[in-house]
Amino acid sequence: MDSPGYDPVSVTGQVASGANVICFTTGRGSCFGCKPVPSLKLSTNTEMFKRMEEDMDINCGYIADGSKTIEDVGEEILNLIIDTASGKKSKSEINGYGDEEFNPWQVGVVM
Repeated sequence: MDSPGYDPVSVTGQVASGANVICFTTGRGSCFGCKPVPSLKLSTNTEMFKRMEEDMDINCGYIADGSKTIEDVGEEILNLIIDTASGKKSKSEINGYGDEEFNPWQVGVVM
């Protein structure tokens, strides 16, 4: 989706466009959720995943670490999407994140 880099605005656009599950990549540990749909947080590095394991759904840092292949992690993501679509709660849902994240497009510069 061609959208702003500001996470809540970007995800709001994806949800408004019909997304049923959000796979949200983060390297800094953004505590994000979007109540209209489950938001799965994919950690891009193992160090951050270990610090924030209670909030991250999958550690994609294993690819960079060399301990898992892209295919292995891709299968893990697919299985989590299926489980989530079948009713398993995401970490964002468990933590109650997302009440304030639905955010329409803001005109002008966003910092």
